[in-house]
Amino acid sequence: MKTIKATPITAENFLPYGYVANISDSSGSYGMGAYPCTFHRDLVLCPNGSSDPIAFGSLKIGKRAMIVQDVEYHSHACEVMMPMDDDIVIYVGPASSDVIELDKLVAFLVPKGTLVIFRAGVWHGAPYPVHHDGTVLICLPERTYLNDTKKYLLDEKDFLIIE
Repeated sequence: MKTIKATPITAENFLPYGYVANISDSSGSYGMGAYPCTFHRDLVLCPNGSSDPIAFGSLKIGKRAMIVQDVEYHSHACEVMMPMDDDIVIYVGPASSDVIELDKLVAFLVPKGTLVIFRAGVWHGAPYPVHHDGTVLICLPERTYLNDTKKYLLDEKDFLIIE
């Protein structure tokens, strides 16, 4: 019987077959925003047969009070989110035109390694790490953050505390 030896994967030795990326190492990439939430967009692109390849990025999230101060949605794109190194708390609300229904927002505890997919139009925002600063894998069609994101900052009187 023939045997093959497993070798450590690198971007170089895997290149004939595809792409490898360490999403948690965003050094050298452009970050949008600043601590406690910095989005490193489009770190890896995955062509999917349509005009918009799927882009993989990382969201660095800092430990902070769980206070909802903003909401956003994407009209045409689902968003994939997966906490990589800590559990996270997310908040979501049902898709609605451009009307923010704060009374319909709910929060969920998501264990690290659990993949979450937001439907197009669902209200959400940056997640909160449970124990320490963390990294969240984000997958969206390329440039969604520029061409299909509606974000609203809430008035302080409308902030919500997550327990």
